[in-house]
Amino acid sequence: MYWLYLVIFTLIVFVPTAIHHGFYIFDKAQTQEFTILILGSLGFMAFLFQEKKLKKNIAEKTDIQRKVNTISKDLTHSYSYIGEVNRKLDILEKITLSYPESLHVTTKEQKEIYNSAMQAIGVIAKSDNFVLRFTNFRTKEVLKEIKSIPSEAFSFSYKKIERSAQFMESDDFFVITSPKYIDDIEACIIIKKKTPGQKIEDLEMLRILASQALFIFMFINGRKKSLLDA
Repeated sequence: MYWLYLVIFTLIVFVPTAIHHGFYIFDKAQTQEFTILILGSLGFMAFLFQEKKLKKNIAEKTDIQRKVNTISKDLTHSYSYIGEVNRKLDILEKITLSYPESLHVTTKEQKEIYNSAMQAIGVIAKSDNFVLRFTNFRTKEVLKEIKSIPSEAFSFSYKKIERSAQFMESDDFFVITSPKYIDDIEACIIIKKKTPGQKIEDLEMLRILASQALFIFMFINGRKKSLLDA
Protein backbone atom coordinates (compact mmCIF):
# COMPACT_ATOMS: atom_id res chain seq x y z
CA MET A 1 0.00 0.00 0.00
CA TYR A 2 2.87 2.36 0.69
CA TRP A 3 4.08 1.86 -2.89
CA LEU A 4 0.66 3.01 -4.13
CA TYR A 5 0.98 6.23 -2.12
CA LEU A 6 4.44 6.79 -3.61
CA VAL A 7 3.18 6.25 -7.18
CA ILE A 8 0.24 8.63 -6.70
CA PHE A 9 2.49 11.25 -5.12
CA THR A 10 4.96 10.95 -8.00
CA LEU A 11 2.19 11.32 -10.59
CA ILE A 12 0.87 14.42 -8.82
CA VAL A 13 4.34 16.00 -8.91
CA PHE A 14 4.69 15.40 -12.64
CA VAL A 15 1.15 16.47 -13.63
CA PRO A 16 2.23 20.00 -14.72
CA THR A 17 4.99 18.48 -16.84
CA ALA A 18 2.82 15.77 -18.37
CA ILE A 19 -0.25 17.86 -19.24
CA HIS A 20 0.43 20.62 -21.82
CA HIS A 21 -3.09 21.12 -23.20
CA GLY A 22 -6.65 21.49 -21.99
CA PHE A 23 -9.28 18.76 -22.09
CA TYR A 24 -12.59 19.46 -23.79
CA ILE A 25 -14.03 22.63 -22.21
CA PHE A 26 -11.27 22.81 -19.61
CA ASP A 27 -8.14 24.81 -20.20
CA LYS A 28 -4.64 23.59 -19.34
CA ALA A 29 -4.63 24.86 -15.74
CA GLN A 30 -8.09 23.41 -15.00
CA THR A 31 -7.14 20.07 -16.52
CA GLN A 32 -4.02 19.92 -14.33
CA GLU A 33 -6.05 20.85 -11.22
CA PHE A 34 -8.72 18.22 -11.87
CA THR A 35 -6.04 15.60 -12.55
CA ILE A 36 -4.29 16.44 -9.28
CA LEU A 37 -7.69 16.35 -7.49
CA ILE A 38 -8.50 12.91 -8.91
CA LEU A 39 -5.07 11.50 -8.01
CA GLY A 40 -5.33 13.01 -4.54
CA SER A 41 -8.80 11.53 -4.10
CA LEU A 42 -7.49 8.10 -5.12
CA GLY A 43 -4.74 8.44 -2.53
CA PHE A 44 -7.28 9.50 0.12
CA MET A 45 -9.57 6.58 -0.74
CA ALA A 46 -6.62 4.20 -0.54
CA PHE A 47 -5.80 5.66 2.87
CA LEU A 48 -9.40 5.17 4.12
CA PHE A 49 -9.42 1.59 2.82
CA GLN A 50 -6.14 0.84 4.56
CA GLU A 51 -7.35 2.43 7.80
CA LYS A 52 -10.58 0.42 7.73
CA LYS A 53 -8.62 -2.77 7.10
CA LEU A 54 -6.24 -1.93 9.95
CA LYS A 55 -9.15 -1.31 12.37
CA LYS A 56 -10.70 -4.62 11.34
CA ASN A 57 -7.41 -6.44 11.94
CA ILE A 58 -7.04 -4.77 15.35
CA ALA A 59 -10.63 -5.74 16.27
CA GLU A 60 -10.02 -9.35 15.17
CA LYS A 61 -6.74 -9.46 17.08
CA THR A 62 -8.44 -8.07 20.20
CA ASP A 63 -11.25 -10.63 19.90
CA ILE A 64 -8.76 -13.47 19.43
CA GLN A 65 -6.74 -12.24 22.43
CA ARG A 66 -9.91 -12.09 24.51
CA LYS A 67 -10.82 -15.63 23.53
CA VAL A 68 -7.28 -16.82 24.27
CA ASN A 69 -7.43 -15.18 27.70
CA THR A 70 -10.82 -16.79 28.38
CA ILE A 71 -9.56 -20.22 27.30
CA SER A 72 -6.41 -19.74 29.37
CA LYS A 73 -8.46 -18.86 32.45
CA ASP A 74 -10.76 -21.84 31.86
CA LEU A 75 -7.77 -24.16 31.50
CA THR A 76 -6.17 -22.73 34.63
CA HIS A 77 -9.44 -23.19 36.51
CA SER A 78 -9.79 -26.74 35.15
CA TYR A 79 -6.23 -27.68 36.13
CA SER A 80 -6.76 -26.11 39.54
CA TYR A 81 -10.03 -28.00 39.98
CA ILE A 82 -8.45 -31.29 38.88
CA GLY A 83 -5.55 -30.69 41.27
CA GLU A 84 -8.00 -29.90 44.08
CA VAL A 85 -9.99 -33.07 43.40
CA ASN A 86 -6.83 -35.19 43.28
CA ARG A 87 -5.68 -33.68 46.56
CA LYS A 88 -9.04 -34.49 48.18
CA LEU A 89 -8.90 -38.04 46.88
CA ASP A 90 -5.38 -38.36 48.28
CA ILE A 91 -6.63 -37.10 51.64
CA LEU A 92 -9.50 -39.59 51.71
CA GLU A 93 -7.17 -42.38 50.62
CA LYS A 94 -4.70 -41.47 53.35
CA ILE A 95 -7.44 -41.53 56.00
CA THR A 96 -8.82 -44.82 54.69
CA LEU A 97 -5.38 -46.44 54.69
CA SER A 98 -4.81 -45.22 58.23
CA TYR A 99 -7.72 -47.32 59.54
CA PRO A 100 -6.46 -49.91 62.02
CA GLU A 101 -6.38 -53.47 60.75
CA SER A 102 -7.25 -55.02 64.08
CA LEU A 103 -8.68 -54.18 67.49
CA HIS A 104 -5.20 -54.09 68.97
CA VAL A 105 -4.34 -50.42 68.51
CA THR A 106 -1.67 -48.78 70.62
CA THR A 107 -1.98 -45.26 72.02
CA LYS A 108 0.64 -44.11 69.52
CA GLU A 109 -1.31 -45.61 66.62
CA GLN A 110 -4.49 -43.93 67.84
CA LYS A 111 -2.72 -40.58 67.90
CA GLU A 112 -1.41 -41.09 64.36
CA ILE A 113 -4.89 -41.98 63.12
CA TYR A 114 -6.45 -38.88 64.66
CA ASN A 115 -3.55 -36.75 63.40
CA SER A 116 -4.32 -37.88 59.82
CA ALA A 117 -7.93 -36.79 60.26
CA MET A 118 -6.89 -33.44 61.78
CA GLN A 119 -4.43 -32.75 58.95
CA ALA A 120 -7.13 -33.48 56.40
CA ILE A 121 -9.57 -31.11 58.13
CA GLY A 122 -6.94 -28.37 58.24
CA VAL A 123 -6.24 -28.70 54.50
CA ILE A 124 -9.90 -28.73 53.42
CA ALA A 125 -10.99 -26.01 55.85
CA LYS A 126 -7.87 -23.94 55.06
CA SER A 127 -7.54 -23.25 58.75
CA ASP A 128 -5.06 -23.99 61.50
CA ASN A 129 -7.42 -23.21 64.37
CA PHE A 130 -10.19 -25.74 64.84
CA VAL A 131 -11.39 -28.50 67.12
CA LEU A 132 -12.78 -31.98 66.49
CA ARG A 133 -15.34 -33.07 69.08
CA PHE A 134 -17.15 -36.35 69.62
CA THR A 135 -20.34 -35.86 71.58
CA ASN A 136 -23.54 -37.54 72.62
CA PHE A 137 -26.12 -35.36 70.92
CA ARG A 138 -28.88 -36.41 73.35
CA THR A 139 -27.05 -35.74 76.61
CA LYS A 140 -24.79 -33.01 75.11
CA GLU A 141 -21.82 -34.73 76.76
CA VAL A 142 -18.44 -34.17 75.12
CA LEU A 143 -16.78 -37.59 74.92
CA LYS A 144 -13.52 -36.55 73.30
CA GLU A 145 -12.03 -33.33 72.00
CA ILE A 146 -8.97 -32.82 69.79
CA LYS A 147 -7.66 -29.30 69.14
CA SER A 148 -5.39 -28.24 66.33
CA ILE A 149 -3.85 -25.81 68.81
CA PRO A 150 -3.94 -27.47 72.25
CA SER A 151 -3.63 -24.19 74.14
CA GLU A 152 -6.45 -22.49 72.22
CA ALA A 153 -9.66 -21.88 74.16
CA PHE A 154 -12.93 -22.46 72.30
CA SER A 155 -15.85 -20.68 73.93
CA PHE A 156 -18.40 -22.28 71.62
CA SER A 157 -20.90 -24.38 73.55
CA TYR A 158 -22.07 -27.69 72.14
CA LYS A 159 -25.52 -26.96 73.54
CA LYS A 160 -25.98 -24.36 70.78
CA ILE A 161 -25.83 -27.02 68.07
CA GLU A 162 -29.09 -28.11 66.51
CA ARG A 163 -28.97 -31.71 65.31
CA SER A 164 -31.11 -30.97 62.23
CA ALA A 165 -28.84 -28.16 61.05
CA GLN A 166 -25.59 -30.11 60.35
CA PHE A 167 -24.03 -26.72 59.64
CA MET A 168 -24.06 -23.58 61.73
CA GLU A 169 -22.30 -20.27 61.46
CA SER A 170 -21.81 -17.49 63.98
CA ASP A 171 -19.71 -14.35 63.96
CA ASP A 172 -16.72 -16.32 65.27
CA PHE A 173 -17.22 -19.98 64.32
CA PHE A 174 -18.23 -22.49 61.67
CA VAL A 175 -19.77 -25.69 62.99
CA ILE A 176 -20.02 -28.81 60.82
CA THR A 177 -21.52 -32.01 62.20
CA SER A 178 -21.44 -35.50 60.71
CA PRO A 179 -24.52 -36.26 58.56
CA LYS A 180 -25.19 -39.44 60.55
CA TYR A 181 -24.70 -40.48 64.15
CA ILE A 182 -23.85 -43.83 65.68
CA ASP A 183 -25.31 -44.89 69.05
CA ASP A 184 -26.33 -41.25 69.65
CA ILE A 185 -22.74 -40.14 69.07
CA GLU A 186 -21.74 -37.66 66.39
CA ALA A 187 -18.56 -35.89 65.27
CA CYS A 188 -18.45 -32.13 65.21
CA ILE A 189 -15.86 -29.86 63.57
CA ILE A 190 -15.70 -26.34 64.99
CA ILE A 191 -13.59 -23.88 62.98
CA LYS A 192 -12.62 -20.52 64.40
CA LYS A 193 -13.01 -17.75 61.82
CA LYS A 194 -10.04 -15.62 60.85
CA THR A 195 -12.35 -12.82 59.69
CA PRO A 196 -16.13 -12.30 60.08
CA GLY A 197 -16.59 -12.56 56.30
CA GLN A 198 -14.73 -15.87 55.95
CA LYS A 199 -16.53 -18.58 53.97
CA ILE A 200 -16.35 -22.37 53.83
CA GLU A 201 -15.43 -23.45 50.30
CA ASP A 202 -16.04 -27.19 50.59
CA LEU A 203 -18.71 -27.91 53.16
CA GLU A 204 -19.57 -31.34 51.78
CA MET A 205 -15.97 -32.54 52.07
CA LEU A 206 -15.85 -31.43 55.71
CA ARG A 207 -19.03 -33.40 56.37
CA ILE A 208 -17.36 -36.46 54.86
CA LEU A 209 -14.30 -35.92 57.07
CA ALA A 210 -16.55 -35.59 60.12
CA SER A 211 -18.16 -38.94 59.22
CA GLN A 212 -14.74 -40.53 58.71
CA ALA A 213 -13.60 -39.23 62.09
CA LEU A 214 -16.74 -40.61 63.71
CA PHE A 215 -16.07 -44.07 62.24
CA ILE A 216 -12.53 -43.96 63.62
CA PHE A 217 -13.75 -42.87 67.06
CA MET A 218 -16.41 -45.56 67.19
CA PHE A 219 -13.92 -48.23 66.10
CA ILE A 220 -11.41 -47.27 68.77
CA ASN A 221 -14.14 -46.82 71.38
CA GLY A 222 -15.59 -50.20 70.45
CA ARG A 223 -12.15 -51.73 70.73
CA LYS A 224 -11.76 -50.35 74.29
CA LYS A 225 -15.20 -51.66 75.23
CA SER A 226 -14.35 -55.10 73.83
CA LEU A 227 -11.15 -55.25 75.84
CA LEU A 228 -12.97 -54.23 79.02
CA ASP A 229 -15.70 -56.84 78.45
CA ALA A 230 -13.02 -59.47 77.85
